[in-house]
Amino acid sequence: MSGRASRRSRRASRFSAAHLAGWLFADLMLVLFLVAMAVQRPAEIPPDPRGADRPTPQGPRVLGQDFCEFMIPVQADGLLGGDRAATADLLAKVDRAVDGRRRSWLHGPEMRDADGRARCEAQLGEDAQVGFYLVYGARDDTDSGVILGRNAAKAIKSGDPRFRAAIYRAAWTGGAGNSAVQLIVFFYQN
Repeated sequence: MSGRASRRSRRASRFSAAHLAGWLFADLMLVLFLVAMAVQRPAEIPPDPRGADRPTPQGPRVLGQDFCEFMIPVQADGLLGGDRAATADLLAKVDRAVDGRRRSWLHGPEMRDADGRARCEAQLGEDAQVGFYLVYGARDDTDSGVILGRNAAKAIKSGDPRFRAAIYRAAWTGGAGNSAVQLIVFFYQN
């Protein structure tokens, strides 16, 4: 029995020595890696040759939480077909809505609330830049509603300078009225 016990203790001690040698090697490699990282010079970034011409940014644009929601009657069949007169009619109505000249087009539960309507009207009075807008095509048919929303969103983006830099999403809404566009506009705060 004593022979077996001594063999086991030798195996255990050899295993622990090899085990410790492996950890010692790993620790030495880590130290060498850290020394090599500390010795390197920081990378030099060459100056941008156009740097003098660029204006200094004042910080990121911040999108406000308050919004305005409109339900605008449109010539839906014309917008679906790409009619220029329908596009011009839509742009004129969007201009009136965003300028605050058509308060009757304000739509949705937030716009029925006095506080929500007041926040919307304050933003409309500031002539703020549009940052994000949603356009829902109000149609009985889902497919034509999505296409109406998409066509209206593209027409608004390309035709109204306040919307050119904005991001948009288009979709369908049902039951809110046929041949209309629901427009939800979020403005930049700065």
